[in-house]
Order: sequence, then C-alpha cells, then structure tokens
Amino acid sequence: MRSRIAIDKNQIPYQFQIMLGGRRYGMEWQYNARSGCFTCTLSDAERNVLVYGEPLVYGNPLFAALTRGTQLPPVDLVPLDESGGETAVTWDNLGETVFLTLDDEGGAT
Repeated sequence: MRSRIAIDKNQIPYQFQIMLGGRRYGMEWQYNARSGCFTCTLSDAERNVLVYGEPLVYGNPLFAALTRGTQLPPVDLVPLDESGGETAVTWDNLGETVFLTLDDEGGAT
C-alpha cells in the first residue's frame, strides 16, 4: 500500500504544512461545490505560492503539467482508489475510498 496524505474535507478550506522529499511545503485545500472540484495551492516553507489552485484529478499526479525543478515536491502525489473501484474524485469518496497517495513504491521520478 502507498503512503497517503490525509485531507480532511470537512475542514475545507484549510491548510497544513507537510514534509515531502526532505522539504517543507504548505498545502491549502479548497472545494468548489458548483463544479465538484477540489483544488490545492502549494507553497514553499517561506509561504511563497509555487502553484495556485491545482485541481485534484483522479489518477493524475498533482503538479504533473509543471516542470519538476528544485521547488516542487520530488514525489508524485496521485489521487487513487487502490482497490480500483473509483474513477473520479468526488466529495463522497475523498477520504473514504479515494486518497491522495504518494508514489513511493519506486515509480516516482
């Protein structure tokens, strides 16, 4: 089983600090009820925004469209249902069957 980042959807909007690849980041979570979309704003340890409002899309790594550099986390963060039963991220399944996983099983670059 992959490692997971817990997202408490009942506290949204909220933010927390997290260590990824030996660096501290801030993650701020939002939810747009009209579109049914969760978003994440990523900041560095000094609270400088690196990525604003990245949508959480099932099976797609967060920040994947951006060039990996020294500022972005060196691991892929992927919303997945490891049992294979889900195909989308929704309010009902986030934190229940779909989790934000760290691709720490050898597949991240």
